[in-house]
Amino acid sequence: MTAVRALGTCMLWRAALCMLLGLSLGCSHRGPGPTPPPVLDTPFKKAPRPVIGAMRVPLDELPQIENFKVIGHNPLPNPGDTRPRGRNGPIGISGNCLYVGSRVGHRPGTGPAFGTPELPPEILIVDISDPSEPEVVGALPTILNATSRELRTIPDLHTLIVMNFRDAGPDSSAVNNYQLYDISDCRHPVLTQTIPLGIDRPHEFFLWRDPRAPWHFLLFSSIHLGDVREPSIRVFELNHPPRGPVSPEPVATFTLTPAVPRTEPVDPSAYRDDHFIFDTEKPAIQRNNVHSMSVSKDGSRTYVANIHGGYYILDSSRLTQGLLCKPHTVTVDATSNTDPELCLRKLDPDPNARVDFTPPNGWTEHSVYPVPGRPYLIVSGERNGTNTCPWSWGTILDITVERSPQVVSRYMMPENLEGNCFVGGPGDPALQREFSPHQQLVFPNLFFISWYSAGLRAWDISNPVLPLEVGVFVPRPATNVVEPFRNSPDVWVWPHPILYNGLIYITDENSGLYVLRYKGARAGELPKKGLFISNTNFLSP
Repeated sequence: MTAVRALGTCMLWRAALCMLLGLSLGCSHRGPGPTPPPVLDTPFKKAPRPVIGAMRVPLDELPQIENFKVIGHNPLPNPGDTRPRGRNGPIGISGNCLYVGSRVGHRPGTGPAFGTPELPPEILIVDISDPSEPEVVGALPTILNATSRELRTIPDLHTLIVMNFRDAGPDSSAVNNYQLYDISDCRHPVLTQTIPLGIDRPHEFFLWRDPRAPWHFLLFSSIHLGDVREPSIRVFELNHPPRGPVSPEPVATFTLTPAVPRTEPVDPSAYRDDHFIFDTEKPAIQRNNVHSMSVSKDGSRTYVANIHGGYYILDSSRLTQGLLCKPHTVTVDATSNTDPELCLRKLDPDPNARVDFTPPNGWTEHSVYPVPGRPYLIVSGERNGTNTCPWSWGTILDITVERSPQVVSRYMMPENLEGNCFVGGPGDPALQREFSPHQQLVFPNLFFISWYSAGLRAWDISNPVLPLEVGVFVPRPATNVVEPFRNSPDVWVWPHPILYNGLIYITDENSGLYVLRYKGARAGELPKKGLFISNTNFLSP
């Protein structure tokens, strides 16, 4: 009875849940007089932890490491400098070269804010032939006023693909484009061709390789930011990259509009009050364009994350099989996606048949990845800002019936619990940090995920109904960063984790590159050779 009495006015079922899961879930105080806010944590000393991961330790106690071993680190300075440059973006690997893009459209530390001429941003080139001593050996200048926000490699074809979009100035094809580089000499990339996008800004892309014709690729791009113009899924064709023909116009497109407007009014009262504690302004408009997508290994399915429109699945089999199909899907009503000859066709033709969490939750739908060989999707939201506690969490969907995905579980950090959003608590905006999940690397029973200020996390999903956190890596941030993200001293782990020859490569936006070995549950299931990233089909198991 002691545990029950300690919960005060909490109901008995909550006490039972606390004891069952070993969690401190907290409760609201309904009696007279003040009560100190709870700090909701998972008080397990060792992994695994069900559903809710380990709370981030305070900044001065970092690093926080569990079931990972640090093999190597490089602070990623600007050329000629020794300090971490900051604003590190996506990573890609080919041979002994690792590429690190930039999240800003200038070299960190240059421009009006620093009283210097603005220089173009650079993709840093890192020699990883010795993973314990990664070394910056070059820099590829990219486009002034554009961020190289995503990149992919095709190692056997010596190809680097860089996605750029406007960071400053006007929108045009000069800043919104895809660039293909020949990396036969991986330290000296050579630009071969560009896919222009005009005023439309891309945001994420999936690179699909045809298993029957390994020189043939489809690049699935989302159009996301700015004054978004539909269609927000556009597919380009590449043959024999990096120098072979590329389609200058999309070979297929998909949009839910006009049946689901790109923007539409929403009742602010539909959002949860406890998701707007510090940032109290609830939106009156929601956006329904595509944020990102992933494609099954055989190309028959495309899994879509719409910003506020939720998750749904497309049949892309005619497109990827090279069959004659109608290239442009415009969703007018519930009959639009019933045409079997469409290149991209929503499996459930009802435009409103989507797994939709927003509202009532206050985030955007960000990522969606299939679990290899199993009928599940790993999805997660994103909510940017240091004042947006409780941020967002992740969900596992069962897609046994593809037309009707079902929620089977959640996974989150303690900082994502609404009860932790109070001044002086883990969600205090004064701490200048953010706890949104971002990008996943998914294997059949295990996935790794970058989680902004929660660092890199590992989750065991052998039982998808009860995901278990089984690994934590939160680096100690560098203190002398040329251009720190949001001028924050904290941790900002952002890009896709990459598994390469049995080691995990990840960057912190401020503190540089880390090479890690995962040592926790199911480590033996990870491939020891090869390159694995979730946004291509040909690098996945």
